Amino acid sequence: MWAVDSSSNYLTTGSGTLNQMMVEWTTADVTTPVVMYGTTNGSLTTMVSATTKTYNASSMCGSPANSTGYIDPGMLHSALLSNLSYNTRYYYQYGDMSLGMSSVYSFLTGPPVAASSTVHFLMMADLGHTTLDSADEYDYDIAGDMLNYSPEGSPERADQTIQQIINDNEYQQGASRGTVNAMAADTTQNWTLTFLNGDVSYARGEETMWDVFMDQFEVLATKAPVMLVAGNHERDFPSSGDRYNTAEDSGGECGVPFYQRFNMPYNTSMPYLDDQGTTRTPSWYSFNHGPIHFLGYTTELDFSPGSPQYLFITTDLAAVNRSVTPWVVVNGHRPIYTTSTSGGTITSVTQVAEDLRDALEQVFYKYQVDVTFHGHDHIYERTCPVYKKICQDTNSDGSAGGPMHVVVGNAGYELSWFANPTPPNYWDKIVLEHGYSRCTANMTSLSCEAISSVTGIEMDSWTLMKPMNWVPAGPTNMSAKIAAFNTIYNPNGNVGEIFGLPGANYTATFTPVYEAFLAQDALVISQLTSNSSVSKVLERAVNGNLGTGTADTMVDVWGVLQPAYNVLMSLISSGNVSTSVTAAADPIIIPMFQQIQAVAAAYNTSGGLWYESTRSSSSGSTAVSTTATAGK
Repeated sequence: MWAVDSSSNYLTTGSGTLNQMMVEWTTADVTTPVVMYGTTNGSLTTMVSATTKTYNASSMCGSPANSTGYIDPGMLHSALLSNLSYNTRYYYQYGDMSLGMSSVYSFLTGPPVAASSTVHFLMMADLGHTTLDSADEYDYDIAGDMLNYSPEGSPERADQTIQQIINDNEYQQGASRGTVNAMAADTTQNWTLTFLNGDVSYARGEETMWDVFMDQFEVLATKAPVMLVAGNHERDFPSSGDRYNTAEDSGGECGVPFYQRFNMPYNTSMPYLDDQGTTRTPSWYSFNHGPIHFLGYTTELDFSPGSPQYLFITTDLAAVNRSVTPWVVVNGHRPIYTTSTSGGTITSVTQVAEDLRDALEQVFYKYQVDVTFHGHDHIYERTCPVYKKICQDTNSDGSAGGPMHVVVGNAGYELSWFANPTPPNYWDKIVLEHGYSRCTANMTSLSCEAISSVTGIEMDSWTLMKPMNWVPAGPTNMSAKIAAFNTIYNPNGNVGEIFGLPGANYTATFTPVYEAFLAQDALVISQLTSNSSVSKVLERAVNGNLGTGTADTMVDVWGVLQPAYNVLMSLISSGNVSTSVTAAADPIIIPMFQQIQAVAAAYNTSGGLWYESTRSSSSGSTAVSTTATAGK
């Protein structure tokens, strides 16, 4: 279920009208699709017909999406429920009156678009999918032809199996189901919106993974409308019109399944030409919900000054009526601020963040955006109210002096261990733990809590304040502030952020692993590295400090390594391994496995890795204080 909920003064943002709801579902065959709905369960008296569409392999841009990964997605149905009342619970079911209808679900509509309204919404990014039985998934385009594998039972086949376990670990996102279920079970408020800011299913060209994702997501999507923006794993593929033109992150999908499955309020009446001369429909939108103006944009398409998307963003923000919607929230995928130390290419996190700041930070500051939510970094992190890497003082009226930037990419995918070990002082909170955010806004406050989907505890909370009947500073005043600020801005910023320098905190995080290595003779380690694929498994699974690890926590490190450990012990017992591996196993590998297992067991009761700045509270915000310790 996807929302199209906007004010009557809907501008150039899309085709939505006042208080509507889009219900979408899939069937295997052509049917006569309808939705029955009403305000009383058991009396669904209003019927609306749905439209139907689909897509095929030829719609996609490359392999595996248009080859080995393709299956028929079925018929995609969409029904628009219109003229809904505010603050009202509606019951609905979908299907075919002759062939059968679904179970009855319900949703709560939002309040009127007005500064006096109160709304509650959920926020996340980088979710993914996992099967109920966590069955292995293999991408044959990457794994290679299984017929080329060594004979079953041979030592070579055992090594290949271990490598396959590691390489395919990222094809499922085990934490995603826990996060979805935790959000669906969260009854602390009556949520009227859910946001998913890109990297939705991680299907990446494997169509069956979209089916797994949609089945998993149903428990949440049937309760409240979901608004989405595309991430790199939905959109990017060479020569498909994306900003980067080199990344194959979508596995050849180039946005087709995403845009066909999720009908956002794009302005279809304003197509544009991309750099390849292809006519495209805009992938950006905005809408109003209660006291908030939401803007959704895509970091995967051109956002530079003069581009169609940039013009939309600047025009939209300039036209917001802050007496009606005092809060402005921007949603995107790749973060405009990041603690990542991954840099060096056009698609790297630090480079894109710099590009976003060059293009949009002044725009967000000028039009007094309150907060942005992004993902891409698989982590929860939050800045102070900031402009050009400098925390801004609270304004005299109590409002924040600049936008706050929150990364919520910790929903399901492996966590990003390559966060800066010595984060710049504009970071207020960093948490390496899976979870989501829940937020509430009224006329004078916008507050959010970051919730662990592992333990259910609150990992962070913050509040932005405005006075009653707040009046924003005018464009002239903001332009003068910008001009004055530019004279003191140091673009070089933090060295670690720019160059990706590793630091001591990585070693502290993985102390048992590093100590096991450092305590041994360097020559033995060298032999192990050069002669055994088992060591490469260890390296890939453990070295999260270099951004190459597929495991995000010690629990997942052990989950990945335990099968390898079992195979290794079996091989050692049979004598079917090289001399160097046997010589190194007892003093190096086995103790390392045992220490990782012990840390993983302790982690289950202690949570993730948390960092908090020395500021007791942000300018224009308040934050719950949590001691920053590894393993907390």
